[in-house]
Amino acid sequence: MDAPDIQFKHQGNLAIVAVDKPMLTSLQADRLLSSLRAYREQTGCNRFVIDMAGVDFIDSACIGSLVTFLMEIDKTGGKLILAACQPTVEELLKITGLTTHIPLIASVDQLQDDNDQADHTESDAA
Repeated sequence: MDAPDIQFKHQGNLAIVAVDKPMLTSLQADRLLSSLRAYREQTGCNRFVIDMAGVDFIDSACIGSLVTFLMEIDKTGGKLILAACQPTVEELLKITGLTTHIPLIASVDQLQDDNDQADHTESDAA
């Protein structure tokens, strides 16, 4: 069975998910969703950043899987962010209106930089 190559790592309550599959189609939708759910259950992570740098195309079934997962984690205050989307994927997400619910960032490194700045701001205020 064809499935996306998904690698997980986490830092505290944040899971960083690297997806390295040029085309995410209905063939991978269930596997993507079940992998995200299983990792959440195993680790307790409630914030997910999916690194989409290796994805050139995503179809409606996989978008539906992301929306389903977002709705599940949103119930418990979780968050889903997509990083490093290719232009075609980013445009599709914008057209569908998902970028109002799923933030996009330029790279996973940007998230780390933002966290470092927040840490410095909090310690400066103390």
